[in-house]
Amino acid sequence: MSTETEKLKGSVKEAAGDLVGDDELQTEGEQQQKKARKAEEAQELQEKAEEKAQQAAGHAGAEKQAS
Repeated sequence: MSTETEKLKGSVKEAAGDLVGDDELQTEGEQQQKKARKAEEAQELQEKAEEKAQQAAGHAGAEKQAS
């Protein structure tokens, strides 16, 4: 599932737990949201790393052509 879906599910669990006074469900929802945010951050970092690798490969290729 997408991270947006996981965040939404976590938010619903948190709200439901708060509504019915179920601390365990509320905590589960909070944890699910945190996990989804961390997965998003990891994906963003992966994308940035791939961009940097492509830029570095392109730069190295340009230097070879200049020689």
